[in-house]
Amino acid sequence: MSVSQAARLLGVSVSSLRAWAAAGLVPHVRTPGGHRRFHHDQLATWMTQRGGHLPQSHDGRGAGLVAGRIRALPDAARVLERCHGGIVDDALALLADGGRVSRRRADARRARMDEQLSALAAALDAGDLSTCLHDAEWQAFRHGAAGLPATQPVGEALALGRALERALAAEGLPPTRQAVARDAVDRIVWHAASGLASGARSREEARHGLAGAA
Repeated sequence: MSVSQAARLLGVSVSSLRAWAAAGLVPHVRTPGGHRRFHHDQLATWMTQRGGHLPQSHDGRGAGLVAGRIRALPDAARVLERCHGGIVDDALALLADGGRVSRRRADARRARMDEQLSALAAALDAGDLSTCLHDAEWQAFRHGAAGLPATQPVGEALALGRALERALAAEGLPPTRQAVARDAVDRIVWHAASGLASGARSREEARHGLAGAA
């Protein structure tokens, strides 16, 4: 598979997959022309070793291009749009937990959550999480590679997910639809955690490499 095909299968951005491959974190080969290629079975093993699995289609084969597809939830999307401000306020309160955050950091956090919630509403409406998964993983990878703590982005994703669950329940969304929405958020959190860990590993490997060169 090409980089773009493998990225769609894994549900990550092309940029993330290229960064992981360059860091030697994902099994791949080079063609005589220098292009990266990925084997489905090797990717499946790689995912299993990390506690995940490749997405499956209804006939049991790899989902490939539909890795980010979910059941469309326009009613959940409407709840997110209608209760947007309250959901973000609830998530911020969960993160605060009695601690004090500077006004600048608080404003930046609110802006991130506003953007993430709007993107999630659009994803639920369309039944396609691809953009949310790609963004969560790539942003978290960069965060881990910079050596920053997990509160952002994993903690923020968890808090936003919890606040979203409360809003959907309060608005009376049927339990089956709530479950699909929760699964969507769980997938975003998983991708963020995976990206963060990969970024942190890349940082450590780069540090050890520089130390060895010295």
